[in-house]
Amino acid sequence: MKLNTIIALITIMFIGVSLQAQNVSEFKPKAMKYGLNKLKNNPKKVYIASFNVNFEVYKEAIDYKASGGFRNTAKGEATARAAIGLEGLQKEHIQTKVDQLYNEFVQDLQSKGLILINPDQAGKTETYSGWAKASGPYIIESGSPGVLTCVPKNYSFFYKKETKSGKKKKGFMGGQFVPQKLSKDLDNAVVVDVNLYVMFSENGDNWLRGNGAQVKLFTNYRLINSYTISAPKENKVIGFKGAQSAETVSSTITYTQGKQGLGAKTAYTGLIKKDLEINGVIKKEKVVVNAKQGMATATSITPIVIVGPAYSKQTKWINVDSKKFAEGMYQATSKFVKYHNNQFLTNY
Repeated sequence: MKLNTIIALITIMFIGVSLQAQNVSEFKPKAMKYGLNKLKNNPKKVYIASFNVNFEVYKEAIDYKASGGFRNTAKGEATARAAIGLEGLQKEHIQTKVDQLYNEFVQDLQSKGLILINPDQAGKTETYSGWAKASGPYIIESGSPGVLTCVPKNYSFFYKKETKSGKKKKGFMGGQFVPQKLSKDLDNAVVVDVNLYVMFSENGDNWLRGNGAQVKLFTNYRLINSYTISAPKENKVIGFKGAQSAETVSSTITYTQGKQGLGAKTAYTGLIKKDLEINGVIKKEKVVVNAKQGMATATSITPIVIVGPAYSKQTKWINVDSKKFAEGMYQATSKFVKYHNNQFLTNY
């Protein structure tokens, strides 16, 4: 009887794990790396310079078609605007899962015998001279439209400046030369940067919109490979109506060790070949907004025609199960981080 009960429990556990594993799509990693064979000759020390989990909660898009005409036909301007937002999310659910992701990451590093360098020591380096320090746990606006950033508990990092939008900058060209310089300051320790982006929206094409403006937005919850975050620019100048900001981001985990010229002696960048979709959390939907240009033809009776502007807007709010959202985020980011961390650590 006891044996049958145990077998039944194991079966239930196995099914549960299988169902959980099916929550994300096929994982296809890729990496750029060099100099990994040099790691064994260096101190087994590591400093986590960045650990950011960014997630989208609101998306807005705009399309604009200017007024015009041909010969005696006039067309009015048209503007289409669409937005999708998530509601029901609770910050404690997100924070708990990001904390779990970070703690497991640290445990994996320590399991290979790596010693973590604390922020106080890093803060004394020449690289971080004059930089500000921030500490988790917190969730704030990332500086990218509609995207929030979650920083784990018991974690601190340094930044050079903060923009008006709240984005924390790490120096010239996004700080791409900082890790190797910092590694040198820390006696050739490995410097790790983790930056992950979980998005729920996608832009659709509108090249068949005809005589008017059109916006298409789709929902697709996923850990992105590379994605352009866009949003309407609030500009009242006619020539700039419909303008949008654009920022391309990627989910990456980078390991940098040593300095050699402007580059590093050892480097590993973990990526994914395609987006890692998170299923069963946000239903795939679409929002399509059209604004057709008004048209008028001048005649001998009415030689002057004026066509007014057309404007159409729609906002859709999607209620989300906060725990499922956080769990899905954790599963996708954990798969990404654990795979690449393991690939890097096998070189020690």
